[in-house]
Amino acid sequence: MILTEFPDYQYLKARADKAFKEETAPNPTEAPTQKYDWPLVILNTHSRQCHRPDIKGPFSIFTNINGTSLVSAGSKKVAVPDDCFFLTNRAQPYTLDIDSEAKPVETFNLHLGQDIWEDYIKAQLLTPTHLLDNPFVPVLGTGVTDVLNLLQRKTPALAQALAQLHSLSKTTQVSALELEENLVPLLHALVETKRELERGTQRIKAAKASARLELFRRISLATDFLLAFPEDNPSLERIANIACLSKFHFLRAFTQLHGQTPHQFLLQHRIQRSLPLLRFSRLPVSEVGLLCGYSDLSTFSRTFRKLMGCSPALFRAQST
Repeated sequence: MILTEFPDYQYLKARADKAFKEETAPNPTEAPTQKYDWPLVILNTHSRQCHRPDIKGPFSIFTNINGTSLVSAGSKKVAVPDDCFFLTNRAQPYTLDIDSEAKPVETFNLHLGQDIWEDYIKAQLLTPTHLLDNPFVPVLGTGVTDVLNLLQRKTPALAQALAQLHSLSKTTQVSALELEENLVPLLHALVETKRELERGTQRIKAAKASARLELFRRISLATDFLLAFPEDNPSLERIANIACLSKFHFLRAFTQLHGQTPHQFLLQHRIQRSLPLLRFSRLPVSEVGLLCGYSDLSTFSRTFRKLMGCSPALFRAQST
């Protein structure tokens, strides 16, 4: 189901409360009965103002084609720019806000009902023989399908999968079968990002697993900030304070997690942010650099050449 307007809030709340009440796992060898159906929904809307608080949903992906939205889940609230995404888990309440005085924000939020994410994870984890003998074995409640509420940069594979779905959503008629089949590249990309996060967590040096997870949680607060506000030029002390860590403890742990320092991470993020602007817009190179956090053209060009191997102007010429 592809919607171009947000559904009625009161209706959605009532339906969500009914759909995601406590569930009883079915017999693994039998088809589930009396299961409340929650459809796959893609919300491709244009909005300047929106406040949709405390909604339970299926596993959901919050992203935008243009502009920035605000998403809250648990105790976390993040700004989601159009080159990032944010995930929420099944039955986890979320709040979506849009407040844009300029042009409308174009959302592209995917709410993966019908247990799509859970079934995909199950197919990745279990052997074909086990799946054949237990076709309806549930994975809900085990925690293996859960993801951390983190702001993450779109990988090339994930961005491509989202672009394909966005293009498909613009066609006049899309069958449920076609839509679900075209979700597979996106699901695969999400699994890869989940695995990379797990590998990153293991790289953090800490004596106890609980300390490693707490360090990951705190570093992620600073990572959220760097991804959401790349135009800022924060000091090491400022971003360490966001993580509630001392400066050099934060620096060491951040580098272990991401394989690069906060400064290197921010430079790479800014350059990655500039690529679609150079490819698809006619903005002057100096303005692209300014939008991506560079105060002057020479600094932007020097950094771009160091990371990409050519100047921004040459990259644009080669991309057309």
